[in-house]
Amino acid sequence: MEKEKEIGARIKERRTALGLTQEDLAERLNVTFQAVSKWENGISMPDITLFHKLANVLELTVDELLNGATSETPNAPKKQWGKITGTVTKDIHGDVGKIVGDVEADIYGNVNGDIIGTVRNIFGNVEGNIMGEVQGDITGYVAKSLFGTVQGSVKLGIRGRCLGTVIGDGINVVPDKKKKKVDKS
Repeated sequence: MEKEKEIGARIKERRTALGLTQEDLAERLNVTFQAVSKWENGISMPDITLFHKLANVLELTVDELLNGATSETPNAPKKQWGKITGTVTKDIHGDVGKIVGDVEADIYGNVNGDIIGTVRNIFGNVEGNIMGEVQGDITGYVAKSLFGTVQGSVKLGIRGRCLGTVIGDGINVVPDKKKKKVDKS
């Protein structure tokens, strides 16, 4: 029972550090938020088949999830990657700069520049414009404008202009504050 409480505390600590709710984590893992609550309170453990995906979402290794920080990574800061050009085929755990090319994997962090190319899923925010394609979902927001395509949803909305296409549901376009309100009376 002690190990369950340690792992549960680690899950809760990382979830809150990443700004995720229990519902957010549950949605990414295709479980109920009640299951996440039980894990965090040490009542039960995640199914063994979920550990790899859970560790990825929490930006940890499976070893770090099960045993805590290793001597090589005690409280390590989030990795930062610069401009990506060409093709990346493995998941990226950390923030990236501008993407000019293809990321044939998921990004577990923010994209701090524009996307000109394709990305599978982004578990974070896009601080720039999207001029290419996101083949899955964006769990955060798009800070600037969408000129390309998002095949999935944009969970926290598009804060700039939406001149492209969002095929999935869940888009929330933040209205332009400079537009004048029309009096309908």
